[in-house]
Order: sequence, then structure tokens, then C-alpha cells
Amino acid sequence: MAKNIFKKIKIYHILIFTFIVRFILLPWTFHGDITVTYWWGQFTSEFGFRGFYDWINFGGYGRPDQPMLNIFYIEGVRQIYSLLHSFFWFLNVNIPIFPSKFMEWFFLNGNQILLKFPMIIFDILIIYTSFKFIKIQFNEKKAKIIAIILTFYPPMIYNSSVWGSGDSIVNFFALLSVYFAWQKKYIYSSLFFIISVLYKPSLLIWAPILLVCFLKNKIKIRELMVTIFFSLSCISLISFPFNPVEINPLIWFYQTMTTKILPGAMPQITANAMNIWALIYGLLPQRLDKSLIFNLISHRQFSLIICSIFYLIICFKLYKKYTIQNLLLSLVNITLITFMFMTRMHERYTFPALIPLLMLCFYDKKFIKYFFILSITHLLNVYNWWWIPNIKPLIFILKQDFFVRLISLTNLLITLKIFSFNFKNKSLCSK
Repeated sequence: MAKNIFKKIKIYHILIFTFIVRFILLPWTFHGDITVTYWWGQFTSEFGFRGFYDWINFGGYGRPDQPMLNIFYIEGVRQIYSLLHSFFWFLNVNIPIFPSKFMEWFFLNGNQILLKFPMIIFDILIIYTSFKFIKIQFNEKKAKIIAIILTFYPPMIYNSSVWGSGDSIVNFFALLSVYFAWQKKYIYSSLFFIISVLYKPSLLIWAPILLVCFLKNKIKIRELMVTIFFSLSCISLISFPFNPVEINPLIWFYQTMTTKILPGAMPQITANAMNIWALIYGLLPQRLDKSLIFNLISHRQFSLIICSIFYLIICFKLYKKYTIQNLLLSLVNITLITFMFMTRMHERYTFPALIPLLMLCFYDKKFIKYFFILSITHLLNVYNWWWIPNIKPLIFILKQDFFVRLISLTNLLITLKIFSFNFKNKSLCSK
């Protein structure tokens, strides 16, 4: 009976249910990050894009530390909100039975809810893309399984529908970029990577993986030059509306990314990430990462050196064993290594490892336990300090320094264990 029901389930049934589940949760609440981006949208509507990063005084709302496509996105949502507000206000004034309380709610929450809504769409796109990938690699039955898992997957739901983060957007385009690099479609790969990074640069760490793909595919000089020219043209076009002075948009882009966006807004050793730094110091009190280790080197510099060494090993191992399985493993490794050892890490930054890790479970069942444990530690980390929903026993546990360090140790051990698979003589199991 169950098998018959499973056979009758179509991918569009799963996607529709995905939308319903997330849409129900959408109005529940939103993180303070959404309020900050709300004000960024308000300011772009009033002042425009030019000079947005350079001279506008944002007061207590936080200067924008996200790239240009993120600001375009926020402004686009603001314009949609304004149109809907005008429409609903017209109904409120001209139709007596229209609920005026709705206008009060929409004025206070409408823009923020609309900022979260596209996250649902990109959840659906990730699920459908994962379905197509597993269907090609294995069969439709297994493809349905991954789609159903992601439909009910708590980290994905919590990040998009509840928190309202843009992780689904960033990960969708970055995953597409890697896939098209594997397929030797370099223009598409560069386009989607630019979209991902210029929405949020958290997956810039995947750039070395793309480089390995290009090298292993033996990209031709002409193809490389066209790809570089296309990429720089896209960056120039996207940067131009923000450029406050008459200088080359590429120069302005480089200066803005390196001084105002990539450093981030929270230069702490750990920004609520339960990683090696939380294991050593705990999460509180917060420490700046410019502080020195043994009066020799700053935490920031040390983290960059350690991560660079790991990156080189990961890329070298991928180059030596260039398979789709090892490509997925490299994405998982480079994400977890960054989360564990880099300073300034936020709580959500293990999320990019979870989708490739789930895909790896279909190649080798040994990854299932790691996926399960990392899903739990990710949820606990994201829940920490936000406390939505208010689960008092869980809050009590996470406020204990011992449990924070225990979760950090768990993350460290799993990261090193998954990294160790690079050194196994036997390759990952094929399909």
C-alpha cells in the first residue's frame, strides 16, 4: 500500500506541499536581520543607489555589509511592498467591509514578510534541482526521497521561512555554478557564481573548487578569456549604479568588497559559531579577532593561514581524484573547514555543507550519520541567542558553557572525520 502511494507521488506534489508548509510558517516571525534589510530598502527608495555604501548615514540601523545584488533585491521588494500597500489602502478606503486591522499589520510587517517570501521559492528550486541531479545519477525513486527529505528538512525550513535568511538563494546559485563547471559550461558557471557572491559572499570559499574544475576540464585559453571578460563585464554592470565618483567600476568594486563587505560587520573571533574558537574560549565574552595568540600573530591571520593550508590539501586531493562524488565531498570539506577554523563565523555557516552532504549519502551510507548529527548541531547553533520558539529547557541547556563547548567539539570531530576521507585509498562508492 505504502509503495503504491509512493509511486503515485509526483515531484509537483512534493513541491506544492513544500510551498504550503513554508508559507504557513512565513508570517510567524522574522529575525532582526530582516529589520535591518528593511531599513536598507527604505533608504535606497529615498536616496537611490549611488553612494549607498559610501556616504549615507544609516544611524543605528547598521551600514550595509552585503553586496550589490542583495541591495537590488531589497529595493525590488520595497517597491513591490509600496505597490501592494497602495492597492490595499485603496481597498481599505473604498470598501467598508475591508478589515482595517489588516492595514495596520501590513504596515508593520508586510515589507519584512515579502523579504522572506522569495526564500520559499529558492527552497523549492533547490529541492527540484536536487531531485533532477539524483534522478540522473541514480533513479526517480531515490530522487523522490531526497525531495521529500528536503521538504521536511528542519534546517532549511528554519533558515528560510522562520529566520528569513538568504541561504537558499546563495546556495542555489553556487551549486548551479559548480554543476555547470563540471559540465564545462563556463559562462553559465561564472554567471551563477557571480550572482551567488554578489548576493552574499559567504560561498566565495568555493572559488578554489571551481578553479580545480576549470583546470581538470582543460579549459581552453579562448574559453578562459571569454569567461573572464564576461565576468568582469557583469561585475562592472552591477557595480555601476552604486559607484559614487567617476572612477572605474571595477576599482570601486574591489575597494568596496575588500574594505566594507568581506571584512563583515562583526570582527569577533566567533560571531556565535560553535567552532574551534567557541571550544577554546566559549561564546562569551566576545573577543575581537585582531587580538594576538602568544603575542605573535592575530587570531584572524592565524585562521586565514590554517584555512589556506586545508584548502590547498582539499583542492589537491580533488585534482588527483576528480569525480562527482569527490567534488561533492570537497564542497562539504571546504565549508566545514571554514566554519570550524575561520574567525568571524556566524551560526548559519554550516548550512552550505548540508545539501552536498545529503547527496553524498546516496553514494555511500556512511555519510548518513554525519548528515544527521550536523543537521542537529546546525539547528542548535542557529537557535542559540535567538530563542525562537521559546523552549525553556533547550534555552537553559544552550546557556550552559559546557554544552556550547560540547557542540563545538562535536562539530570539530565530524569536520576532521569527513576531511580524513580525502586520504582514504579507496575512492567513494560509485552509484
